[in-house]
Amino acid sequence: MIARVSIILGIVVALIVAGIALQGPISKWFAAPVVTSFDADPSTITSGQEATLQWDVTGATSIVISPDIGPVSSSGTRKISPDMTTTYTLVAGGQSGGSIRKSITVTVTAAPPAINSFSLNTGSIYVGQTATLSWNVTGATSVSINPVVGAVSLSGTQNVSPDLTTTYTLTASNNAGNSTASATITVTAANTPVILSFTARPTIINPGESSTLTWDVIGSATVYIDQSLGGVSSKGFKEIIPTETKTYTLTADNGSSKVTKSVTVTVDTKNIANKTGTAITKTPPVINTFSASRNSIALGENITLTWAVDGARTISISPDVGDVPSSGWSMVIPTATTAYKLSAVNTFGTETAETIVSVSVSTDGVAPIIRSFAASPSSITEGGTSNLSWSTKGATIVTINQGIGIPVSKYSQAVSPEQTTAYTLTAINSYGTDNETVTVTVTAGP
Repeated sequence: MIARVSIILGIVVALIVAGIALQGPISKWFAAPVVTSFDADPSTITSGQEATLQWDVTGATSIVISPDIGPVSSSGTRKISPDMTTTYTLVAGGQSGGSIRKSITVTVTAAPPAINSFSLNTGSIYVGQTATLSWNVTGATSVSINPVVGAVSLSGTQNVSPDLTTTYTLTASNNAGNSTASATITVTAANTPVILSFTARPTIINPGESSTLTWDVIGSATVYIDQSLGGVSSKGFKEIIPTETKTYTLTADNGSSKVTKSVTVTVDTKNIANKTGTAITKTPPVINTFSASRNSIALGENITLTWAVDGARTISISPDVGDVPSSGWSMVIPTATTAYKLSAVNTFGTETAETIVSVSVSTDGVAPIIRSFAASPSSITEGGTSNLSWSTKGATIVTINQGIGIPVSKYSQAVSPEQTTAYTLTAINSYGTDNETVTVTVTAGP
Protein backbone atom coordinates (compact mmCIF):
# COMPACT_ATOMS: atom_id res chain seq x y z
CA MET A 1 0.00 0.00 0.00
CA ILE A 2 2.79 2.43 0.91
CA ALA A 3 4.53 1.55 -2.35
CA ARG A 4 1.42 2.42 -4.36
CA VAL A 5 1.07 5.78 -2.65
CA SER A 6 4.72 6.52 -3.37
CA ILE A 7 4.25 5.71 -7.03
CA ILE A 8 1.19 7.98 -7.31
CA LEU A 9 2.99 10.83 -5.57
CA GLY A 10 5.94 10.38 -7.89
CA ILE A 11 3.71 10.66 -10.93
CA VAL A 12 2.02 13.82 -9.59
CA VAL A 13 5.37 15.43 -8.85
CA ALA A 14 6.62 14.54 -12.34
CA LEU A 15 3.55 16.08 -13.95
CA ILE A 16 3.92 19.26 -11.91
CA VAL A 17 7.59 19.57 -12.85
CA ALA A 18 6.77 18.95 -16.51
CA GLY A 19 4.00 21.57 -16.43
CA ILE A 20 6.30 24.16 -14.93
CA ALA A 21 8.94 23.40 -17.56
CA LEU A 22 6.41 23.81 -20.42
CA GLN A 23 4.52 26.71 -18.92
CA GLY A 24 5.50 29.19 -21.63
CA PRO A 25 4.45 27.18 -24.72
CA ILE A 26 1.33 25.74 -23.10
CA SER A 27 0.21 29.20 -21.97
CA LYS A 28 0.67 30.54 -25.45
CA TRP A 29 -1.23 27.67 -27.04
CA PHE A 30 -4.25 28.00 -24.77
CA ALA A 31 -4.35 31.88 -24.54
CA ALA A 32 -7.74 33.37 -25.56
CA PRO A 33 -7.98 36.17 -28.18
CA VAL A 34 -8.25 39.74 -26.91
CA VAL A 35 -10.73 42.25 -28.37
CA THR A 36 -8.89 45.51 -27.77
CA SER A 37 -11.71 47.60 -29.24
CA PHE A 38 -15.02 47.23 -31.05
CA ASP A 39 -16.96 50.48 -31.51
CA ALA A 40 -19.47 52.27 -33.75
CA ASP A 41 -19.18 55.97 -34.59
CA PRO A 42 -21.77 57.34 -34.26
CA SER A 43 -23.76 54.80 -32.29
CA THR A 44 -27.06 56.54 -33.16
CA ILE A 45 -28.01 57.51 -36.72
CA THR A 46 -31.07 58.64 -38.66
CA SER A 47 -32.49 56.21 -41.20
CA GLY A 48 -30.43 56.50 -44.41
CA GLN A 49 -27.28 57.79 -42.67
CA GLU A 50 -24.01 55.90 -42.19
CA ALA A 51 -21.99 54.83 -39.16
CA THR A 52 -18.47 53.37 -39.03
CA LEU A 53 -17.57 50.14 -37.26
CA GLN A 54 -13.99 50.00 -35.91
CA TRP A 55 -12.28 46.98 -34.36
CA ASP A 56 -8.88 45.78 -33.13
CA VAL A 57 -8.26 42.17 -32.07
CA THR A 58 -5.07 40.31 -31.03
CA GLY A 59 -4.35 36.60 -30.75
CA ALA A 60 -7.15 35.46 -33.03
CA THR A 61 -7.02 33.01 -35.90
CA SER A 62 -10.46 34.03 -37.21
CA ILE A 63 -12.68 37.10 -36.79
CA VAL A 64 -16.27 37.36 -37.99
CA ILE A 65 -18.71 40.27 -37.62
CA SER A 66 -22.43 39.70 -38.04
CA PRO A 67 -24.94 40.46 -39.42
CA ASP A 68 -24.09 41.08 -43.09
CA ILE A 69 -20.32 41.73 -42.78
CA GLY A 70 -18.63 38.33 -42.40
CA PRO A 71 -14.89 37.54 -42.00
CA VAL A 72 -12.59 40.51 -41.41
CA SER A 73 -8.91 41.18 -40.68
CA SER A 74 -7.53 41.68 -37.17
CA SER A 75 -8.17 45.44 -37.32
CA GLY A 76 -10.08 47.77 -39.60
CA THR A 77 -13.18 49.86 -40.25
CA ARG A 78 -16.40 49.34 -42.21
CA LYS A 79 -19.16 51.74 -43.24
CA ILE A 80 -22.67 50.52 -42.38
CA SER A 81 -26.15 51.88 -43.00
CA PRO A 82 -28.71 49.67 -41.24
CA ASP A 83 -32.40 50.29 -41.86
CA MET A 84 -33.30 49.57 -38.24
CA THR A 85 -31.64 49.39 -34.84
CA THR A 86 -29.08 46.56 -35.17
CA THR A 87 -26.74 44.76 -32.79
CA TYR A 88 -23.40 43.86 -34.41
CA THR A 89 -21.45 40.97 -32.87
CA LEU A 90 -17.73 40.33 -33.30
CA VAL A 91 -16.62 36.72 -32.70
CA ALA A 92 -12.84 36.11 -32.44
CA GLY A 93 -11.61 32.48 -32.47
CA GLY A 94 -8.26 31.28 -31.10
CA GLN A 95 -5.96 28.33 -31.88
CA SER A 96 -7.40 26.22 -29.11
CA GLY A 97 -10.84 26.34 -30.61
CA GLY A 98 -12.15 28.73 -28.01
CA SER A 99 -13.64 32.11 -28.88
CA ILE A 100 -14.55 35.48 -27.44
CA ARG A 101 -17.34 37.76 -28.56
CA LYS A 102 -18.27 41.41 -28.16
CA SER A 103 -21.42 43.22 -29.29
CA ILE A 104 -22.37 46.82 -29.97
CA THR A 105 -25.71 48.31 -30.95
CA VAL A 106 -26.28 50.95 -33.62
CA THR A 107 -29.56 52.72 -32.92
CA VAL A 108 -31.49 53.87 -36.00
CA THR A 109 -34.04 56.63 -35.47
CA ALA A 110 -36.82 57.44 -37.90
CA ALA A 111 -36.14 60.06 -40.55
CA PRO A 112 -38.24 63.23 -40.70
CA PRO A 113 -41.00 63.21 -43.34
CA ALA A 114 -40.06 63.67 -47.00
CA ILE A 115 -41.83 66.44 -48.92
CA ASN A 116 -41.69 65.10 -52.47
CA SER A 117 -43.38 68.15 -54.00
CA PHE A 118 -45.18 71.34 -53.03
CA SER A 119 -46.03 73.87 -55.72
CA LEU A 120 -48.55 76.28 -57.22
CA ASN A 121 -49.85 75.87 -60.75
CA THR A 122 -49.10 79.57 -61.38
CA GLY A 123 -46.87 82.14 -59.77
CA SER A 124 -49.17 85.13 -60.37
CA ILE A 125 -52.91 85.86 -60.25
CA TYR A 126 -55.23 88.85 -60.10
CA VAL A 127 -57.34 89.63 -57.06
CA GLY A 128 -60.36 87.33 -57.26
CA GLN A 129 -58.64 84.67 -59.37
CA THR A 130 -57.84 81.16 -58.13
CA ALA A 131 -54.60 79.19 -58.02
CA THR A 132 -54.07 75.54 -57.11
CA LEU A 133 -51.66 74.17 -54.52
CA SER A 134 -50.40 70.61 -55.11
CA TRP A 135 -48.32 68.48 -52.74
CA ASN A 136 -47.05 64.98 -52.09
CA VAL A 137 -45.54 63.85 -48.77
CA THR A 138 -44.28 60.50 -47.48
CA GLY A 139 -43.50 59.33 -43.94
CA ALA A 140 -45.62 61.94 -42.12
CA THR A 141 -48.18 61.44 -39.37
CA SER A 142 -49.65 64.91 -39.93
CA VAL A 143 -49.52 67.52 -42.70
CA SER A 144 -50.74 71.12 -42.60
CA ILE A 145 -50.61 74.15 -44.91
CA ASN A 146 -50.67 77.69 -43.60
CA PRO A 147 -52.10 80.26 -43.85
CA VAL A 148 -55.81 79.42 -44.08
CA VAL A 149 -55.71 75.87 -45.50
CA GLY A 150 -54.98 73.90 -42.28
CA ALA A 151 -54.68 70.10 -41.93
CA VAL A 152 -54.50 68.09 -45.17
CA SER A 153 -53.83 64.53 -46.32
CA LEU A 154 -50.41 63.23 -47.43
CA SER A 155 -51.08 64.25 -51.03
CA GLY A 156 -53.66 66.33 -52.82
CA THR A 157 -54.63 69.71 -54.26
CA GLN A 158 -56.26 72.79 -52.81
CA ASN A 159 -57.65 75.88 -54.57
CA VAL A 160 -56.65 79.20 -52.99
CA SER A 161 -57.67 82.78 -53.78
CA PRO A 162 -55.62 85.18 -51.65
CA ASP A 163 -56.18 88.95 -51.77
CA LEU A 164 -52.49 89.72 -51.26
CA THR A 165 -49.16 88.21 -52.32
CA THR A 166 -48.91 85.16 -50.06
CA THR A 167 -46.33 82.55 -49.12
CA TYR A 168 -47.87 79.18 -48.28
CA THR A 169 -45.88 76.89 -45.97
CA LEU A 170 -46.42 73.14 -45.82
CA THR A 171 -45.35 71.44 -42.57
CA ALA A 172 -45.05 67.64 -42.43
CA SER A 173 -44.47 66.00 -39.03
CA ASN A 174 -43.70 62.62 -37.51
CA ASN A 175 -42.02 61.37 -34.33
CA ALA A 176 -38.59 62.16 -35.80
CA GLY A 177 -39.32 65.83 -36.49
CA ASN A 178 -40.72 68.28 -39.02
CA SER A 179 -40.05 69.10 -42.67
CA THR A 180 -41.23 72.29 -44.38
CA ALA A 181 -41.58 73.68 -47.89
CA SER A 182 -42.89 76.98 -49.21
CA ALA A 183 -44.59 78.31 -52.36
CA THR A 184 -45.32 81.97 -53.10
CA ILE A 185 -48.03 83.46 -55.30
CA THR A 186 -48.00 87.09 -56.40
CA VAL A 187 -51.41 88.77 -56.31
CA THR A 188 -51.87 91.80 -58.57
CA ALA A 189 -54.62 94.39 -58.52
CA ALA A 190 -57.14 93.69 -61.27
CA ASN A 191 -56.43 96.95 -63.09
CA THR A 192 -52.83 96.00 -63.97
CA PRO A 193 -51.99 93.49 -66.74
CA VAL A 194 -49.25 90.92 -66.10
CA ILE A 195 -46.83 89.62 -68.75
CA LEU A 196 -45.99 86.18 -67.40
CA SER A 197 -43.46 85.53 -70.18
CA PHE A 198 -42.16 86.93 -73.48
CA THR A 199 -39.18 85.13 -75.05
CA ALA A 200 -37.40 84.56 -78.36
CA ARG A 201 -35.67 81.30 -79.26
CA PRO A 202 -33.03 81.41 -80.57
CA THR A 203 -31.94 84.96 -79.85
CA ILE A 204 -29.07 84.84 -82.40
CA ILE A 205 -29.71 83.74 -85.99
CA ASN A 206 -28.01 83.88 -89.37
CA PRO A 207 -29.59 85.79 -92.32
CA GLY A 208 -32.59 83.87 -93.65
CA GLU A 209 -33.07 81.83 -90.48
CA SER A 210 -36.05 82.08 -88.15
CA SER A 211 -36.70 82.62 -84.45
CA THR A 212 -39.89 81.98 -82.49
CA LEU A 213 -41.51 84.54 -80.20
CA THR A 214 -43.55 83.03 -77.34
CA TRP A 215 -45.69 84.93 -74.82
CA ASP A 216 -48.22 84.53 -72.01
CA VAL A 217 -50.27 87.48 -70.66
CA ILE A 218 -53.11 87.77 -68.13
CA GLY A 219 -55.45 90.64 -67.27
CA SER A 220 -55.26 92.48 -70.57
CA ALA A 221 -58.00 93.46 -73.01
CA THR A 222 -55.51 93.88 -75.86
CA VAL A 223 -52.06 92.46 -76.52
CA TYR A 224 -49.91 93.58 -79.43
CA ILE A 225 -46.31 93.33 -80.63
CA ASP A 226 -44.52 96.05 -82.56
CA GLN A 227 -42.37 95.57 -85.70
CA SER A 228 -45.64 95.25 -87.71
CA LEU A 229 -46.77 92.09 -85.93
CA GLY A 230 -49.86 93.82 -84.51
CA GLY A 231 -52.54 92.43 -82.24
CA VAL A 232 -52.16 88.91 -80.89
CA SER A 233 -53.96 86.62 -78.44
CA SER A 234 -53.08 86.69 -74.75
CA LYS A 235 -51.05 83.49 -75.11
CA GLY A 236 -49.32 82.20 -78.21
CA PHE A 237 -46.25 82.03 -80.42
CA LYS A 238 -45.14 83.37 -83.80
CA GLU A 239 -42.26 82.52 -86.11
CA ILE A 240 -40.29 85.54 -87.38
CA ILE A 241 -37.54 85.94 -90.00
CA PRO A 242 -35.96 89.37 -89.43
CA THR A 243 -33.45 90.61 -92.00
CA GLU A 244 -31.53 92.59 -89.39
CA THR A 245 -31.17 92.72 -85.62
CA LYS A 246 -34.48 93.83 -84.11
CA THR A 247 -35.98 94.40 -80.68
CA TYR A 248 -39.57 93.21 -80.30
CA THR A 249 -41.77 94.83 -77.64
CA LEU A 250 -44.97 93.24 -76.38
CA THR A 251 -47.56 95.62 -74.88
CA ALA A 252 -50.45 94.48 -72.68
CA ASP A 253 -53.24 97.06 -72.26
CA ASN A 254 -56.46 96.74 -70.29
CA GLY A 255 -57.69 100.30 -70.92
CA SER A 256 -56.55 101.74 -67.61
CA SER A 257 -52.90 100.71 -67.60
CA LYS A 258 -50.20 99.23 -69.83
CA VAL A 259 -47.17 97.03 -69.27
CA THR A 260 -44.44 96.16 -71.77
CA LYS A 261 -41.63 93.65 -72.16
CA SER A 262 -38.96 93.44 -74.89
CA VAL A 263 -36.69 90.80 -76.43
CA THR A 264 -33.95 91.23 -79.03
CA VAL A 265 -33.23 88.88 -81.93
CA THR A 266 -29.72 89.37 -83.28
CA VAL A 267 -29.07 88.66 -86.97
CA ASP A 268 -25.42 87.70 -87.47
CA THR A 269 -24.49 89.72 -90.58
CA LYS A 270 -20.80 88.76 -90.48
CA ASN A 271 -21.60 86.15 -93.09
CA ILE A 272 -22.99 88.62 -95.71
CA ALA A 273 -20.83 90.08 -98.48
CA ASN A 274 -19.31 93.47 -97.55
CA LYS A 275 -19.86 96.73 -99.46
CA THR A 276 -17.07 95.98 -101.95
CA GLY A 277 -18.78 92.75 -102.93
CA THR A 278 -16.11 90.59 -101.33
CA ALA A 279 -17.63 87.72 -99.39
CA ILE A 280 -16.73 87.72 -95.75
CA THR A 281 -15.62 84.34 -94.44
CA LYS A 282 -18.53 82.30 -93.19
CA THR A 283 -17.56 81.31 -89.68
CA PRO A 284 -18.63 78.41 -87.47
CA PRO A 285 -19.46 79.04 -83.78
CA VAL A 286 -16.77 80.13 -81.33
CA ILE A 287 -16.40 78.27 -78.02
CA ASN A 288 -14.94 80.84 -75.65
CA THR A 289 -14.77 78.51 -72.67
CA PHE A 290 -15.79 75.03 -71.56
CA SER A 291 -14.45 73.68 -68.27
CA ALA A 292 -15.18 71.65 -65.16
CA SER A 293 -14.89 73.09 -61.66
CA ARG A 294 -12.71 70.07 -60.79
CA ASN A 295 -11.11 67.46 -63.04
CA SER A 296 -10.52 64.86 -60.33
CA ILE A 297 -13.14 63.77 -57.79
CA ALA A 298 -14.12 60.84 -55.58
CA LEU A 299 -17.16 58.79 -56.59
CA GLY A 300 -20.31 60.46 -55.28
CA GLU A 301 -18.99 64.03 -55.51
CA ASN A 302 -20.36 66.58 -57.98
CA ILE A 303 -18.73 69.04 -60.36
CA THR A 304 -19.98 72.09 -62.24
CA LEU A 305 -19.58 72.43 -66.00
CA THR A 306 -19.31 76.05 -67.23
CA TRP A 307 -19.40 77.27 -70.83
CA ALA A 308 -19.70 80.35 -73.06
CA VAL A 309 -20.29 80.17 -76.83
CA ASP A 310 -20.79 82.81 -79.56
CA GLY A 311 -22.56 82.44 -82.91
CA ALA A 312 -24.16 79.03 -82.37
CA ARG A 313 -27.67 78.04 -83.39
CA THR A 314 -27.73 74.98 -81.13
CA ILE A 315 -25.47 73.94 -78.24
CA SER A 316 -25.47 70.61 -76.46
CA ILE A 317 -23.35 68.80 -73.87
CA SER A 318 -23.04 65.04 -73.66
CA PRO A 319 -23.41 62.78 -71.83
CA ASP A 320 -26.46 63.50 -69.63
CA VAL A 321 -26.78 67.31 -69.95
CA GLY A 322 -28.44 67.83 -73.36
CA ASP A 323 -29.32 71.16 -75.02
CA VAL A 324 -28.07 74.28 -73.23
CA PRO A 325 -28.14 78.08 -73.77
CA SER A 326 -25.19 80.03 -75.18
CA SER A 327 -23.67 80.44 -71.72
CA GLY A 328 -24.32 78.98 -68.29
CA TRP A 329 -23.48 76.17 -65.91
CA SER A 330 -24.76 72.70 -65.01
CA MET A 331 -24.05 70.48 -62.01
CA VAL A 332 -23.31 66.81 -62.85
CA ILE A 333 -22.38 63.73 -60.82
CA PRO A 334 -20.27 61.40 -62.98
CA THR A 335 -20.25 57.76 -61.84
CA ALA A 336 -17.04 56.93 -63.71
CA THR A 337 -14.23 58.83 -65.42
CA THR A 338 -16.12 60.82 -68.07
CA ALA A 339 -15.24 62.95 -71.08
CA TYR A 340 -17.85 65.72 -71.35
CA LYS A 341 -18.21 67.06 -74.89
CA LEU A 342 -19.74 70.39 -75.89
CA SER A 343 -20.97 70.72 -79.49
CA ALA A 344 -21.85 74.14 -80.95
CA VAL A 345 -23.57 74.20 -84.36
CA ASN A 346 -24.58 76.86 -86.87
CA THR A 347 -25.17 76.93 -90.63
CA PHE A 348 -21.46 77.13 -91.34
CA GLY A 349 -20.06 74.40 -89.19
CA THR A 350 -19.66 72.64 -85.87
CA GLU A 351 -17.18 73.30 -83.10
CA THR A 352 -16.52 70.95 -80.19
CA ALA A 353 -14.68 71.10 -76.90
CA GLU A 354 -13.99 68.43 -74.32
CA THR A 355 -13.19 68.31 -70.61
CA ILE A 356 -12.38 65.07 -68.77
CA VAL A 357 -13.35 64.42 -65.16
CA SER A 358 -11.50 61.54 -63.45
CA VAL A 359 -13.49 59.63 -60.81
CA SER A 360 -11.70 57.59 -58.14
CA VAL A 361 -13.41 54.73 -56.31
CA SER A 362 -12.53 53.55 -52.79
CA THR A 363 -12.19 49.77 -52.43
CA ASP A 364 -12.34 49.33 -48.64
CA GLY A 365 -16.12 49.40 -48.26
CA VAL A 366 -19.41 48.12 -49.64
CA ALA A 367 -21.12 49.49 -52.75
CA PRO A 368 -24.79 50.55 -52.47
CA ILE A 369 -27.66 48.23 -53.31
CA ILE A 370 -30.93 49.12 -55.06
CA ARG A 371 -33.51 46.98 -53.32
CA SER A 372 -36.38 48.05 -55.57
CA PHE A 373 -37.17 50.45 -58.42
CA ALA A 374 -40.66 50.57 -59.92
CA ALA A 375 -43.00 52.77 -61.97
CA SER A 376 -46.67 53.00 -60.96
CA PRO A 377 -48.47 52.80 -63.24
CA SER A 378 -46.00 51.42 -65.76
CA SER A 379 -48.32 52.34 -68.65
CA ILE A 380 -49.97 55.75 -69.10
CA THR A 381 -51.86 57.63 -71.80
CA GLU A 382 -50.49 60.85 -73.33
CA GLY A 383 -50.49 63.61 -70.71
CA GLY A 384 -50.66 61.14 -67.82
CA THR A 385 -48.31 60.81 -64.85
CA SER A 386 -46.42 57.84 -63.43
CA ASN A 387 -44.68 57.73 -60.05
CA LEU A 388 -41.16 56.30 -59.87
CA SER A 389 -40.36 54.88 -56.42
CA TRP A 390 -37.29 53.17 -55.05
CA SER A 391 -35.55 51.74 -52.01
CA THR A 392 -31.76 51.58 -51.59
CA LYS A 393 -29.21 50.47 -49.01
CA GLY A 394 -25.92 52.25 -48.40
CA ALA A 395 -26.42 54.98 -51.02
CA THR A 396 -25.26 58.49 -50.21
CA ILE A 397 -27.01 59.90 -53.30
CA VAL A 398 -29.22 58.69 -56.15
CA THR A 399 -29.70 60.10 -59.64
CA ILE A 400 -32.18 59.44 -62.45
CA ASN A 401 -31.44 59.99 -66.14
CA GLN A 402 -33.73 61.63 -68.72
CA GLY A 403 -32.83 65.07 -67.38
CA ILE A 404 -34.10 64.47 -63.83
CA GLY A 405 -30.74 64.34 -62.03
CA ILE A 406 -30.94 64.27 -58.23
CA PRO A 407 -34.62 63.79 -57.23
CA VAL A 408 -36.11 66.27 -54.78
CA SER A 409 -37.46 63.34 -52.74
CA LYS A 410 -35.34 60.51 -51.37
CA TYR A 411 -37.96 57.94 -52.29
CA SER A 412 -40.09 58.93 -55.32
CA GLN A 413 -40.34 61.07 -58.46
CA ALA A 414 -43.37 61.92 -60.61
CA VAL A 415 -42.77 61.77 -64.39
CA SER A 416 -44.93 62.62 -67.41
CA PRO A 417 -43.06 61.40 -70.51
CA GLU A 418 -44.42 62.28 -73.96
CA GLN A 419 -43.34 58.91 -75.35
CA THR A 420 -42.35 55.48 -74.04
CA THR A 421 -39.25 56.14 -71.90
CA ALA A 422 -36.72 54.04 -69.98
CA TYR A 423 -35.62 55.57 -66.67
CA THR A 424 -32.38 54.43 -65.03
CA LEU A 425 -31.83 54.91 -61.30
CA THR A 426 -28.19 55.04 -60.16
CA ALA A 427 -27.34 54.58 -56.47
CA ILE A 428 -23.92 55.98 -55.50
CA ASN A 429 -21.54 55.94 -52.57
CA SER A 430 -17.76 56.28 -52.41
CA TYR A 431 -17.32 52.53 -52.91
CA GLY A 432 -19.32 51.99 -56.09
CA THR A 433 -22.66 52.22 -57.88
CA ASP A 434 -25.74 50.14 -58.59
CA ASN A 435 -28.20 50.66 -61.48
CA GLU A 436 -31.78 49.61 -62.19
CA THR A 437 -34.02 50.54 -65.15
CA VAL A 438 -37.80 50.72 -65.52
CA THR A 439 -39.84 51.65 -68.58
CA VAL A 440 -42.95 53.83 -68.64
CA THR A 441 -45.04 52.98 -71.70
CA VAL A 442 -47.00 55.87 -73.24
CA THR A 443 -50.06 55.14 -75.40
CA ALA A 444 -52.13 57.54 -77.48
CA GLY A 445 -55.14 59.06 -75.76
CA PRO A 446 -58.73 58.40 -76.79
